[in-house]
Amino acid sequence: MAPLGPGGTAARHRAVRRLLAGTRLTARPWPGGGWQLADRAGRWRHCEGLDALWTAVRALSGPVITPDPGDTTRVWSLPDPYAPDPHALVVWTAAALRAGPASGALTVRAAGWSLTGGPDPDTAPVLHREEADPATGGAGGVCVEAPWGARALATDLARVCAPPDEPA
Repeated sequence: MAPLGPGGTAARHRAVRRLLAGTRLTARPWPGGGWQLADRAGRWRHCEGLDALWTAVRALSGPVITPDPGDTTRVWSLPDPYAPDPHALVVWTAAALRAGPASGALTVRAAGWSLTGGPDPDTAPVLHREEADPATGGAGGVCVEAPWGARALATDLARVCAPPDEPA
């Protein structure tokens, strides 16, 4: 994977901090790539990427994304023209797949792309370029598809992925 550059690294770090705010863990970008995850006792571990980071977070702290068990929605769209920070969107999707509930596959569609993954930590999420929908002209907000809890997941995504200058 190519380096993100200072803006991308900072944006992903902000999103990681937002997700870890309710835990006893901290993470920061590792200069050589990946993340340094630390607990309150000062113990740390190197995580090679976002999937490894969120798998470690789940093992140490439990889920950081927990949809409402009573939410039976399978598809939920955020209001248009919601435009999340793309780096935060990647961070949130990785966390939902690895540090969230083991609820099966998850697809997030935004800005002509879809990111799909499943609960298997050995399988990386797949990014797809979507065909423009003639009915919408290719425009649209963000859509979350999950086996259950799509509304709760979309609400959490809006909280974490709001651009830094706009509250969710």
